[in-house]
Amino acid sequence: MPLEAHITPIWKRQKLFMALFLIAFGLYFFWDGFYGYPFKNVRYGEWKRFRDAGQTSEWQEFAKQKGWKADEWTRFAQEHGWREPYPEVAMSQGKICEQFFFGALVTTIGLVVLGYWFSQKGRILRADDEAVTTPAGTRVPFSAITGLGLKKWESKGIARVRYEFEGRKGEFVVDDYKFDTAPSREVLEEIKRRLEGRTGN
Repeated sequence: MPLEAHITPIWKRQKLFMALFLIAFGLYFFWDGFYGYPFKNVRYGEWKRFRDAGQTSEWQEFAKQKGWKADEWTRFAQEHGWREPYPEVAMSQGKICEQFFFGALVTTIGLVVLGYWFSQKGRILRADDEAVTTPAGTRVPFSAITGLGLKKWESKGIARVRYEFEGRKGEFVVDDYKFDTAPSREVLEEIKRRLEGRTGN
């Protein structure tokens, strides 16, 4: 009865996409902190200089030459409810520091997810006539299995298998979405059959 359940391609794609998305999003925060927000302050400073000098028409021409939106900061001030006097910078140092904080946070989470993906993508759930080999590589004899947690099996396809082997208690998960569905279910059914044969329940 050799059985093998490999990590499914869709699970690997989803987790990899999630990791890369978070890392890219984190890098976008860093880009805003290093370049986006400081450059906004440059544009704002130029606009404020023309505005304070009452040179609205000159600003229109200057912005056009630079390829900037002439009404960017007028709309920005209205959206933020600014009143006179206008601040010296549009993006404060605190706002810029926020970008670095969130960039570090989101990128770190993305790297953790990426590390998890690397650690899981090659795992296999195996079973033979004598034992189950967990995704982590631990070989657990059927006789060492002490219980099953099936609370989430019907709704989510997740079961927890408890065991006690060589004086050590442990647990592993059978997930029929993460691992190939058919062999995962066959492994669980074999565990149930062996456990029921011993306990009579």
